[in-house]
Amino acid sequence: MRLSNSKFMGLSQSQEIVRYVRNSAWMLVEYVLKIVSAIFVGIYVARYLGPEKFGVLSYALAIASIFMAIGRLGMESVLVRDLAQHPSVRLAYMGTAFRLMLTAAIVGFLIMSALVFFLEPDQSSRFYILIISAGVLFQTLAVIDYAFQAQVRAKYSSIAKSVALTLTSIIKLIMVWHGAELIHFAIVYALDHAAIGLLLVFINFKKGDMRFVGRFEAELVKPLLRSAWPMVLSAVSAILYMRIDQLMIKNMLDLHQLGLYAAAVKIYEGWIVIPYVISISLLPAIVRLKSRSIARYERYMAMLFSLMFWGSAGVALIAIFLGDRIFLLTFGSEYLGGGDVLGIVMWAAAFASLGSITARYLTVEGMERKIAVRTFFGLVINVLLNLLLIPVYGIKGAATATLVTMFFSNFAINYADRDLKQLVGICNKSMTLRWLAHEK
Repeated sequence: MRLSNSKFMGLSQSQEIVRYVRNSAWMLVEYVLKIVSAIFVGIYVARYLGPEKFGVLSYALAIASIFMAIGRLGMESVLVRDLAQHPSVRLAYMGTAFRLMLTAAIVGFLIMSALVFFLEPDQSSRFYILIISAGVLFQTLAVIDYAFQAQVRAKYSSIAKSVALTLTSIIKLIMVWHGAELIHFAIVYALDHAAIGLLLVFINFKKGDMRFVGRFEAELVKPLLRSAWPMVLSAVSAILYMRIDQLMIKNMLDLHQLGLYAAAVKIYEGWIVIPYVISISLLPAIVRLKSRSIARYERYMAMLFSLMFWGSAGVALIAIFLGDRIFLLTFGSEYLGGGDVLGIVMWAAAFASLGSITARYLTVEGMERKIAVRTFFGLVINVLLNLLLIPVYGIKGAATATLVTMFFSNFAINYADRDLKQLVGICNKSMTLRWLAHEK
C-alpha cells in the first residue's frame, strides 16, 4: 500500500527530527565530558602544581587562546553554513578553508612568537606560551569537524573530541601521580588539539573523504574571508573579554595571585558551561513555539532565563558562605585566600548565564551583530575596571570587574537598546518570576 503525500511528509519530518535530536545528543555528551575535565581534572592539576606554577600555566593558556581564535578564522560558523548551503562543492569549500586556516595559523604563530619574544620578559613564561600555542597548527584539521556538523553527522566529530579529551585527561592524571614537571603539562595541553585533529583525520578516512586536502578554489577565498573577518574579531574580543583579567593580574600583581584567581575562574568556567549546554539543548524546542504563540514563546523563554539566573544565584550564595571551605577541599591549603574571589565570580556566573540564553535569542531573532557589539562593549568595560580596581583591591578587584562587566554587558545593556523591548520584557518576567502566573 502506498503512503499518501501527507503521511510521507510527516514520516520524513519525524525522521529528520530524530536525526537532529541524535546529533544534539552526541554534542551534549561531549560538553558533559568537557565539564568533568574542566572541573575535576583541572582542579586536580591545579592542586598538584600549586598557585605559582598554575599561574604560569594559566597565563600561557590565556595568551595561546587568543591566537587559537585567530587560527580558526571564524570557520566554525562560516564554513558550517556554507557547507550546508552548497553540499555539491563540499570538497572545494573544505580545501580552501583548510588552506586559509593553515596560513592564518602559521602567520599567527610567527607573529605571536615575535611579540612574546620582545614583550614577555619572563623566559619560562615565553617558553610555555610557545609550546602550548603550537597546537594551533593542528586546529586546521577542524574543517573535518565543521563538515560533519554541516551534514548533521556531529556524532563522528563528537566521538573524536570526546576520545581525545578522555585520553589527555587520563594522561594529566597519570602525570600528577608520577610527579611530572610543568613543562610536561604544557606539552600535553598542546597535544589536546593534536589528538583531536588526528582522530578527526582517522574517522574521516573511515566515514568521509580526505581529497579536500588537495583542493583549493581561489574564487572562494574572497567570500569566505568576507564572512569570516567579523567572526574573527568577535572571537578575539570574546577571548580577551574572558582572559584579559588574568593577563593584567600577571603583569600588575604576581604569578601566585594569578594562580589563586585562575583557580576560582576554573570553577566559574566549569559552571557556566552548564547554562550553555542547557540553552543549546532546550532552546530549539522553545523557539518552535514562536510560530504558534508569541505569548507562550515569551513565557517559556522567561522560564528558561529564570532557571539559569536563579539557579546560578543559588550556587553563588553557597560560594559566598562556603568559599574558603570549597577551596580547601578542592585546591588545598595553598590556595586559601581565593575563597572570597570565588564568591564574587560565581555571582558573575549568574549574569553570564543570562548571556548564554541572550545569545541564542539574538541568533533566533536575526540580531547576531549585537552579540559582537556587546562583547566589545564588555571588553572595554572590563579593561577599564581592571585598571582601576586591581591596584587597589588585588584579585578581588579583578573579580569585581568581571561581575560588573557581566551585569552591564549581559543584562543592563538590554534596556538601552530599542530593538530589544521584547527581550527586556522577558528578562523582567524572569527576574520577578511573573512567568509563574497562569497565562491563557
